Amino acid sequence: MITKQRLELLDAIEQTPEEDIPELLNFVHFFRQQRIMQASSASAWDVAMSEINSSNLEKQNLRRQRINQLFTKWSLLDSEDEQKEALKIIESVEGVSI
Repeated sequence: MITKQRLELLDAIEQTPEEDIPELLNFVHFFRQQRIMQASSASAWDVAMSEINSSNLEKQNLRRQRINQLFTKWSLLDSEDEQKEALKIIESVEGVSI
């Protein structure tokens, strides 16, 4: 069944000048790739957090050491604004503290 929104989209595409079709197609491809990457990133983050929280104490300690090394390298490479933004994202995840 075709939804009203899909019909509106098809109508908008029909009204698009022929010379703009390649750009519109690029936009659609980019949009779909972004959605796939967002879902994949969120899923990977959930898996990583689950792995960190459910592993044994020795693995947790090793991961903490590696995360500490990562943050040390991160502090040397990224600008302060990038670090603050990343920290906000990390702190927004429930159950994570730094």
